[in-house]
Amino acid sequence: MIGVSTTTAQLRGAIPWESPQPLGLARVPIGIDVHTGSAFCFDPFQAYQRGIVTDPVMLVLGSKGSGKSTLVKSLAVRMAAHGYLVRHIDPKGEGHPLASYFGVDAVRPGRVIINPFDGLSSGDRGRMGIALVGAALNRLLTPVEAAAVTAAAAHSEHLNLELLAERLAAPGDLHSPLVITARDVRDLIAGLHTLGSSSAGRMMFGDSTVTVDAAAPYLGVDLSGHDDDTLRVLMVAVVGWITGLWGTDRLRPKVVIMDEFWRLLTDRATAEWAKHAFKMSREHGASYIAVLQHLGDLRSVDEDARAIARGLLADSETRIVYRQPPDQAAALGELIGLTTEEISTVQRLVPGQALWRVGGRSTVVEH
Repeated sequence: MIGVSTTTAQLRGAIPWESPQPLGLARVPIGIDVHTGSAFCFDPFQAYQRGIVTDPVMLVLGSKGSGKSTLVKSLAVRMAAHGYLVRHIDPKGEGHPLASYFGVDAVRPGRVIINPFDGLSSGDRGRMGIALVGAALNRLLTPVEAAAVTAAAAHSEHLNLELLAERLAAPGDLHSPLVITARDVRDLIAGLHTLGSSSAGRMMFGDSTVTVDAAAPYLGVDLSGHDDDTLRVLMVAVVGWITGLWGTDRLRPKVVIMDEFWRLLTDRATAEWAKHAFKMSREHGASYIAVLQHLGDLRSVDEDARAIARGLLADSETRIVYRQPPDQAAALGELIGLTTEEISTVQRLVPGQALWRVGGRSTVVEH
């Protein structure tokens, strides 16, 4: 049985499904495939290019002490060694050992300002504005409001939140297929003022005051010490800022590690932004690694956002699941499609072991 000290051959017999065909990927070493006893390697873009999965997004689930954090850190180091640009969104401030390993300091919004619009395309500037204003208002924008933000964001390539508020204050100057009045933008301006006076807003109003090496193998952003609402908004802003740093580089592979991913799914405005970021992963040459403890983290999410979350989880074809408690069984089946046998196996894993479900293939990997 998994969880008992046994030989590799005995471990293979403990898995209640037939041994899958090996993935045949040979780039980033992960650990040992319990089915075969051989080395297990994985690369999200290699898997995508070979048609094993339809996108390079990865989902990592694991309780505290399961080995999840160790995997994430080892992925960062090993993927960087294989040419990936690793970007780490770190709400708990646990990534400083990684930053030290790479010889860099983590970026800390608050000490510096990050402009979430830097380097984004016109369309992405509009989506970023819609997500941030929607988060500030705690609701979805109306079609006219969304059109106003989109038009204001497209006005010129240089944009920050202060300029966005100024442009919205002159709706007659906006170029939009819809007629936009002062009444239409009233809530938007109020939301931006609310955001600007918040702790999150003070970290991203104005132009960026931090300079980083866009080609550095590792960049960590420490978001620790903030409340839930602030973290949610900051995580959206940081994803945009990181995306802008890539510019038009589509050749070098990137990976964005998003710890505490569930926070982005706590309302529909930020969940929509996450959905768009994942959708654009192939175009940007980026693999997103969404990390969370339990799918039960989504129970507190409103129904509209939960629907988006279900879609995101269903679309993530690389699922790495560490030991989960019995009360998570239903969610594992409903939200990420694990079979009864796979759920049973997940509940019996020991620290350092995970079920890897890649496309339609499953195996247990020990690292």
